[in-house]
Amino acid sequence: MASNEIKLGINLRKNKNSKNAGFGKYYPEVDTQSTLSLKGFAAHLAKHGCIYGLDIIEGVLKKITQCLPELLSQGVPVELSPLGRFVPTCSVDKPVVNIPAMEGADPNDVVKGVHIRFYPYGVEDDNITSRRFKQEYCSLEFRNIVDTQEVTLDGKTKKVQTLKPIETAVAEWKQEHGGSSSNGGSQGGGTNTGDDNGGNQGGGNTGGGTTDPDYGDIGDGN
Repeated sequence: MASNEIKLGINLRKNKNSKNAGFGKYYPEVDTQSTLSLKGFAAHLAKHGCIYGLDIIEGVLKKITQCLPELLSQGVPVELSPLGRFVPTCSVDKPVVNIPAMEGADPNDVVKGVHIRFYPYGVEDDNITSRRFKQEYCSLEFRNIVDTQEVTLDGKTKKVQTLKPIETAVAEWKQEHGGSSSNGGSQGGGTNTGDDNGGNQGGGNTGGGTTDPDYGDIGDGN
């Protein structure tokens, strides 16, 4: 049973890839809100019955942001139970072709980037991997149909993201087709300008990016 009373909004985006098996269907993505700053997060913690003041909490968090990259840059994974583990990984630029080529090779020519990966803790009662996190923490509600279109503003082509409340879309469909439909209600709406995150079959964040079922990235690292 989800413990969070504040709903997690789920938007739907239509798959426009005619070569994809899911063409024409609507796939979910999280209705993400404004990003909370470190100071905002510290204030949030201070309001949750913490015995430490805002200045101390903010100071500790800032120290974490300094020490965590330092340790990861030395190849030291950091586990913050029961949240999860931060682990350094690397992506390849040019692979080493054979053993003789390893002599005198520069790792900077081989490694394209170093990434910080976050792996949610997945053991026993503290399991917060994808399905358990949904079950234990998230109360879902449908909100909007998301669409991204190209428009020309001041002579420049931009991608504009539109949000139409699902209940509005259902009502319009009923009026146009004279039929009936049963689907969840929704709220919200508006128009935002931003990058197009595709119409991917698996969905993604409204603000763009790619998600993995069981872990996420902190930074792109490209």
